[in-house]
Amino acid sequence: MTKPASPTPDSFVDCVHHAIEGRLAELRACLDAEPSLVHARSAAPFRATLLHYATAANGVENELQRTPPNAVEIATLLLDRGAEADALSDSYGGGPNATSLCLLVSSWHPFEAGVQPELVQLLVERGARVNGLEDDGMPLATALRFGYSSAARMLANCGARIDNLFFAAGLGDIARVSSFFSESEGQPPVAPEVVQEGLHFAVSHGHLEVAQYLLDRGASVTGTSLGHHCELPLHQTIFVKRWEAARWLLKKGADLDAVDGKRGETARAMAGGQLSSDDR
Repeated sequence: MTKPASPTPDSFVDCVHHAIEGRLAELRACLDAEPSLVHARSAAPFRATLLHYATAANGVENELQRTPPNAVEIATLLLDRGAEADALSDSYGGGPNATSLCLLVSSWHPFEAGVQPELVQLLVERGARVNGLEDDGMPLATALRFGYSSAARMLANCGARIDNLFFAAGLGDIARVSSFFSESEGQPPVAPEVVQEGLHFAVSHGHLEVAQYLLDRGASVTGTSLGHHCELPLHQTIFVKRWEAARWLLKKGADLDAVDGKRGETARAMAGGQLSSDDR
């Protein structure tokens, strides 16, 4: 029996372009001609598969980070042809979080294309581990930290565990948030830094009822968190463009002229005219 020829670099690159430009028929024809392309990897340092390019548009060559409107159909074709849903790449140094799922839920391009939640659902249905390769909840944590609420909700709908205050706050689940403060026997008190981190998650996703609940339990609008893009809550809401939450924080006493330790900018400068002292 003749061994199938290995895919050529040019044919892989052609498939990448077909995938990111939404050319479903052309991609199907390439895979018909060279089925092994679905398992091939880029010659670039990222060592990404076609599925990484098609779903995440993240952690690969900048010029190849594009998401077409029919990305779900493109990804479905790749998975139908045997693509591994949780294949690792070497993006951002590799490791257990360099899967299509984790890279997808931290990516602007599929969000902007309006297909991020549907791609999350597809990957999980086809075998991607919803709680991450190390069962540590990293996909949900990533979606919440990057501000992608719809992706986070889809992960929760697909069975991701909501087993800590951060996740509950980011998803706006006030009942679950309050359960961490119950005085039942054996329940340890919530540490102040955890309450503060919960506030960051809540305002990042516009959950102001949860945010107020956490303020009433010791969180501060001027408190810091190192687990987000910005260490101050106001700056974080600006970073993810949650303007209602930003104005709410100003009314609660946040300082528009405070400098964020991570970004070295004032909230006023970061907002680019979207906020003013009149919003207090």
